[in-house]
Amino acid sequence: MSAARAIELFSSPAFYISCCLPRCAGHPLAAPGLQGGLWLACTICRTMAAENGLPPPAPPEEPLVVGRPNVLDVEGFLKDITEILSTRLLTNHGPFVVRLERAAAEYLGVAYVVAVANGTIGLELALRALDLAPGAEVLLPSFTFVATAHAVRNAGLKPVFVDVDEATHFPTPEMLARAATNKTRAVVAAHLWGRAGDAASLEAFAAARGWPVVYDSAHAFGARHADGAFCGGRGRAEVFSLHATKLLNSFEGGLVATNDATLAARVISTRNFGFAGQDTIAHGGTNAKLSEPHAALALRHLRCVDATISIYRRVARAYGDALRRRGLIPNLVTYWNEPRLDDERDTHAYVIVRVRPAFGLNRDAVMRALRDRGVHAKRYFFPGVHKQRPFLDCPALDLETTDALNSDILILPTGTVVSAADVERVVAALCDVRDHRRDYAAAPPLAPREFDTSHYAAALRTIGTERDALRVRLAELDRAEAALEKDRAGVVDRATSLCL
Repeated sequence: MSAARAIELFSSPAFYISCCLPRCAGHPLAAPGLQGGLWLACTICRTMAAENGLPPPAPPEEPLVVGRPNVLDVEGFLKDITEILSTRLLTNHGPFVVRLERAAAEYLGVAYVVAVANGTIGLELALRALDLAPGAEVLLPSFTFVATAHAVRNAGLKPVFVDVDEATHFPTPEMLARAATNKTRAVVAAHLWGRAGDAASLEAFAAARGWPVVYDSAHAFGARHADGAFCGGRGRAEVFSLHATKLLNSFEGGLVATNDATLAARVISTRNFGFAGQDTIAHGGTNAKLSEPHAALALRHLRCVDATISIYRRVARAYGDALRRRGLIPNLVTYWNEPRLDDERDTHAYVIVRVRPAFGLNRDAVMRALRDRGVHAKRYFFPGVHKQRPFLDCPALDLETTDALNSDILILPTGTVVSAADVERVVAALCDVRDHRRDYAAAPPLAPREFDTSHYAAALRTIGTERDALRVRLAELDRAEAALEKDRAGVVDRATSLCL
């Protein structure tokens, strides 16, 4: 290609229309389904558009994702950070951790709250504090996040998986009884989605056998038990997650809530390497302390947690209205939140639909199609903890409901950043998938790798590829410019010689 031709090609509207538009249309950062223009990652494309009188690219429609963090009272938090830095008390059970523990205990109505580095380690420390024999069997649901099972195993105990009730997603005494053996020594149950399970029945069953109960309440801060009491005071302990995706978050963190003074003291010691006093190590321990900045953010969020819960409830009700108005429930999807949308015991920290056979597509196909429309729904807890490699050797009997839920459940975006318009956009996307389901019927199943890599990472890789291509094109332009300059200089020299 000649230099003149290269410059003509790269600077023409034809290049923009025939090359850039098709390429950028497939870019993961281009707004899916956006009509009337595309957002282009390429700066050169935007510049050429302006220079050649083309309409500017449309702005992107931001992807809607599950678990986008709540970030509240930023100004107050930054003041706290200034105080923390000025005092140089950064960790080791500093004043913000003390305030957080006291405020959380008061809110939950429990005697003790111990702040830890994350919910997983909090659950592990609570189980260690039970002083069970190594290898003792612990009954727990497979329908939970894998951290629950990791905590059991990391505490030196053996997970035994049980099924859950299809309506409540919580294990029943009958399910525990089917999995129990003469080696069973404890029960771990998980309160999912911002709703408390039937703790009273479960604890009565366990107490009759002398088994302590610990709750994974990672999803359940602010939720209430059937008697109206907040989650936090049942069993030997309840453990909350303060992970960034949770309703109440602190970047990372966890809270162990209990009314058991002995258990609280053991967790406090174990989180700090097992220290009991200045120089004495009383038992095995680890470093599970929460830092002061983490505690400061949790405190700020705790002060407005009731308002945050109100937002989650409004979003859940908006989904219910939109799903029913557009004819998706009850036949095409089941809306798990719907029966208790007005129940003040639930926080609706998650929005859950179950894809029914009548939809005409399986859950994974629906999820793939939603991604094409900028809605990044997620499947929980696929494929089931009992099917994950580290736990294939653990007993797992009669998990029919768990397997069914793992194949059908879809989590939709919610939180303080989700507006009423966003809810309508998600439900409209579901309707569009329904109307175009034939386009996805033959799509291959989603591979695990497609979910291990976030859309952000994929976008960054694509941008890197684009950047490399641009470097090549710019190098070509540089060479073309140099060739033209050389040709121009030659012409000038020849013209000068002819005039002499």
